[in-house]
Amino acid sequence: MEIDFEFRKERKLSEIVQDFINLLRLVLGHFFQTILKLAIVPLCLMLIIIYYGTTKINLTTTQSWTESLGLIFVAITALFTLLVVSMVFFGLAIEYFILLKNKRGTDFNSNDVWKAFVANLGKYFKFLIVSILAVVILFIPMMFAMIVLMFIPLVGSFAVGILGSFIGVWFFCAFLFYREGYMPASNAIQQSFSILKKKIIDYSVSAYVVSLVFQTLLVMLTLIPSLIIGIIAYNTIGFETTFFDSIAGRLFTSIGATLLVLLYIVYYMFTVLVSGIIYETAKEVTYGEDVYEKIQHLGKEEDGQ
Repeated sequence: MEIDFEFRKERKLSEIVQDFINLLRLVLGHFFQTILKLAIVPLCLMLIIIYYGTTKINLTTTQSWTESLGLIFVAITALFTLLVVSMVFFGLAIEYFILLKNKRGTDFNSNDVWKAFVANLGKYFKFLIVSILAVVILFIPMMFAMIVLMFIPLVGSFAVGILGSFIGVWFFCAFLFYREGYMPASNAIQQSFSILKKKIIDYSVSAYVVSLVFQTLLVMLTLIPSLIIGIIAYNTIGFETTFFDSIAGRLFTSIGATLLVLLYIVYYMFTVLVSGIIYETAKEVTYGEDVYEKIQHLGKEEDGQ
């Protein structure tokens, strides 16, 4: 289905936020349907790991060092799996956005997204290495800037959040400039910064506003299911030292934690949409592809006449 949305155009701060809302309205159902199909296997894997981890928890007796070591190993495995799953789904969301933009519609499915991701997997690994090296170099300056901003009265925490949002958008745009062939991976981060700094306030604040809204919604969506699951668990098996000894207690914990993982993934995937709009805005400001296309189109119409 074709969508009535203009990706390539210059936008101001308010227009970035408004266009994100407009795009979300158009693709929300298709976005969820596509991503949830891809999320079934990873979420089942997380459910199994979390459930296995609950079998290692014993609140009735003091655990030996070997039992504690086993629990720590399971926790590290779960965190590593979550990190990998998050990175994969972030990439899938990027490929979803690119397909949406190129096709100007939703006439594609989860298989198309997965194939596009696999086809460009080498680029993801290459840019990941470049990003790690860049973070190592930029870590001290970024931390120093955040510490300084924290001491600004009243607005310090907002300033830190805005800086963090800009860093995320910066690396995101750098990858897409590389992914679409505008820049080599080795220079993408440096060159993209030169492009983004032209409208750094608009890009940073818009990304932060959207992120803040979704963080608030995430807290609300997390709080309500947690309360419901907690009340059911309390009324059925109670919060006692034997909670993790029962299958019901382990299931409640595993399902609740898996739902949190799903919400966490969905949150970061939604940020791809606003970052994608910022990328298209920065690209249009720099390259003006939409303007050139319109000029060529007008030229062809005049020649036809």
